[in-house]
Amino acid sequence: MSDNRRQHVRVTGPFDGKRVGLIDTPVQIYDLSEGGCFVNSMQEQVEGREVELEINLPTEGPIHLTAQTLYSRPGFGFAARFTEVAPQARDKLTREFHRLRKRVGEAR
Repeated sequence: MSDNRRQHVRVTGPFDGKRVGLIDTPVQIYDLSEGGCFVNSMQEQVEGREVELEINLPTEGPIHLTAQTLYSRPGFGFAARFTEVAPQARDKLTREFHRLRKRVGEAR
């Protein structure tokens, strides 16, 4: 396993989301960054597998993206790196991320 876990500044969360598939599965998103996140999920996830996610950002609304599993923590979920993010979703994510980081900075 390569150590890809600390490449981006993160916002803790939780954020509501879902794993998109034949049957959408509700998940919670933690450690959200512009490059990836940790997905709380009881479903097992194989390292290196692609997963479709929808993340509901507090002020920007939902974004849809593709991610790749970096590592799994059985019983907790999996870390994922974003691999395909449409330009509009990337803009929403960037705006929300900077808004949340500013709010966290103001709270300190």
